[in-house]
Amino acid sequence: MVYLIWILVPLTVMLSAAVYLCRKAYKGVCFFAKKVSKRKQILIAAAVSAILILPVIDIDGLWFVVLMHLAVFLLVQDAVVLVVRKCFKQKRFPFFAKALYRSGIIAVLAAVAVVGYGCWNMRQIVKTEYTVEAGREIREEGYTIVFFSDLHFGTTMDAEQLRRAAALIESENPDIVILGGDIVDERTSLVQMKEAFAVMGDIRSRYGTFYVYGNHDKNEYSDHPAYTAAELKDTIEQAGMRILEDEACEINGELVLIGRADRGHDPDMRKTAAQLVESADADKEWILIDHQPVEYAEVMESGYGLMLSGHTHAGQVWPLGMLAELFQTNELTYGCRKEGDLTKVVTSGIAGWGYPVRTEKHSEYVVIHLINPLRDASANSFG
Repeated sequence: MVYLIWILVPLTVMLSAAVYLCRKAYKGVCFFAKKVSKRKQILIAAAVSAILILPVIDIDGLWFVVLMHLAVFLLVQDAVVLVVRKCFKQKRFPFFAKALYRSGIIAVLAAVAVVGYGCWNMRQIVKTEYTVEAGREIREEGYTIVFFSDLHFGTTMDAEQLRRAAALIESENPDIVILGGDIVDERTSLVQMKEAFAVMGDIRSRYGTFYVYGNHDKNEYSDHPAYTAAELKDTIEQAGMRILEDEACEINGELVLIGRADRGHDPDMRKTAAQLVESADADKEWILIDHQPVEYAEVMESGYGLMLSGHTHAGQVWPLGMLAELFQTNELTYGCRKEGDLTKVVTSGIAGWGYPVRTEKHSEYVVIHLINPLRDASANSFG
């Protein structure tokens, strides 16, 4: 049902926007070309509409985002005019005001400004920090974990930009680096895939770098994938990363990292959260990495202390985040929340998918300071 909504809603919005833009184009032509015959007005409006709308056939292109924003701002403009007419009993407007309205220039400038900001914002990677109290006793200095996901390499970064991001991550002196999936996708070439993991494999940390697959990594959405799942696995491992796919890894005798297979690949084969810790030491801190932020109730009941996810991009392009919250496509869209003994972290991603635009939230890497729950008590006792 959810996937049907995500197909029907965008399709309905796109068709409605196309009809609306055609209508606005026709009204604009009629205003500025009053002396032209009706037939020519229709032809001119059709030509303008075609220039605007036909490039959107390539739905993956940036123009699609611009046009959707243009339609929204034209609607806002119409709403403002309607309010002025109703509330202020304004029947007639000066020619300049009418020309400004019919030209749609304010909406055009607003759309360009917002999308331009989104292109800039996508590339501004920020650090987000959370302090999380462990559920079990750990070493006094705790652990610094750097977590990031959803790079979708090739959408916004090249190798040099990725090296700069990797240098920022390494400067945090992490104990553990965790990659939460969708680092590459169906648009990433074989060369780019190898390039991305070569760069990230050089990030130094005390206990290593761990990788959990996302729904895009294995190229299952492409009829002609640029690389195979086997090539991807070999590349990740050759870069010195440990893949956790429904398996666990113990760190320093105190932590257990558990990585889940992504539910988008083969949900029937994916182990449950409880199955993954059947043989795990209950005296150690269990950290679950699952690309998609789902099944929190089961995770909480199974005794995990921390769960790290990505996938949502925090919406990326407004109003997708709002729609995700409305239809509850994910149990948490962004942020850090504690429920019972479980702390849930969902990152907006270090970049984004498809369009090089981010008008919701920011691109980030997450630094988690995992602290000893007894540290403050000890400090008070001996302070």
